[in-house]
Amino acid sequence: MDGRRRRIARIAFVAAWFVALGLALKAGSTAPETGPEHLIALLSMAYLAAWGPFFLLSGRGSAARAARFAACSASLHLGLSLFELPAAVGLIDYRTVFRTPTPAWKRPGNRPDPDLVFVREGHRRDRLRFLGADRNRLRGATSPGPVYECDLKTDRNGFRNPVDLARADVVILGDSFIEGLQVAAPDLVSARLADRLGCTVANLGRTGYGPQQEGHVLRRFGLGLYPKTCVWAFYEGNDLQDVAMYDADRSRAGRARPESTTSAWYTRSLIRNGLACLIRTRIHPEPTLLATRHAGRFAGRSDVYFSCGVHEGETLPEDRETSKELARFRSILAEARDACDRAGVDLVVAFVPAKFRVYRDFCTFGPDSPCRDWPIDNLPAAVGQAVAAVSPEVGFLDLTPRFRAEAAAGAMPYLADDTHWSAEGHQAAAQALGDYLAGCPDRDQATTRARLVREVPDRR
Repeated sequence: MDGRRRRIARIAFVAAWFVALGLALKAGSTAPETGPEHLIALLSMAYLAAWGPFFLLSGRGSAARAARFAACSASLHLGLSLFELPAAVGLIDYRTVFRTPTPAWKRPGNRPDPDLVFVREGHRRDRLRFLGADRNRLRGATSPGPVYECDLKTDRNGFRNPVDLARADVVILGDSFIEGLQVAAPDLVSARLADRLGCTVANLGRTGYGPQQEGHVLRRFGLGLYPKTCVWAFYEGNDLQDVAMYDADRSRAGRARPESTTSAWYTRSLIRNGLACLIRTRIHPEPTLLATRHAGRFAGRSDVYFSCGVHEGETLPEDRETSKELARFRSILAEARDACDRAGVDLVVAFVPAKFRVYRDFCTFGPDSPCRDWPIDNLPAAVGQAVAAVSPEVGFLDLTPRFRAEAAAGAMPYLADDTHWSAEGHQAAAQALGDYLAGCPDRDQATTRARLVREVPDRR
């Protein structure tokens, strides 16, 4: 009877081993080749297959062989579990550690929203670390570059304000330029503008937002602060791309369902994110550009890196000035104008130029650099015309002249290895906006808008 039981146990073990091997093979053949699940399946299959010769050639009994396989497998699982435990209980999110590309509505501290695509949790504090976006897309840079650290503290609505605000004289809408994760909170354009004007300024910028989302932010959060003026920052680098992508992103976020406990753990797990990083950096590395060909010598003293020209990606036609995306922005702005008019709020659009537009004429490029041939279009004027077409009562301030003047004087308003403003850039933007809103004598009277200092009725 014991012999029969041993034979049954041996047959069951071998059958289970073949079933596991078959499942790993099936998973490996159906999972996307660039996904971590494919690599997990291949590693599992390789591990199981490696035991085959041992089972066939070992002189030990079947029970001893099975025991060794079980002990080795249990040890591997135990070791891996020790690393996975912090992710399982939510102490570590390995997506952050390995910088795993993740849709905004699935990132830690975010959740889907039907209009904004995603929102941040309020009253949250995060310590962020990241590399410069320009240098990160390039290879072969002369030095690794700084690691930017940000102590991100949000208000009740998830925006980067030091305290919850009930009222604000000025609200600033925008994307990552306004949220400014590359600089400390006191250096933000909103903080500098508040100091410049001696008033309360609310920062309603959020990284990853585009014009449609910013319009919803104005109506949902901005007007509720009873401001006198709303400044809407339009970034030429990707705002038109964001206009084009909004409907698709909104649809994808709308289909998102709450994750189960197991699914949430796997999303945060070491094995998933570690293998995804391995695939992304070693097995199927993302295409990069040669840093030496995409660097310009600025003012003869420092290298400035450019991974793109005046717009990011290739999702728009070359003629941005007549694109349907710009026409769509004009209609979005018209809706915002109507909302501001009903609330008695002045609306001002501030054009944020791309780094290349500002630095190009002050950089020396190598003879083989493609940057020498990158075109500079007339989008600032086209956006100004779009604003004027909406209403002559909507103000428009092109920040390009101020930033070019800063660069001509040797200042660096943009980071050398990133697309965003430095602390100097936030200061320059605040000074330009402060001059515009306060009505300084040297301000262009053709774009004069109602003064910030005017009195408005209490609309509470």
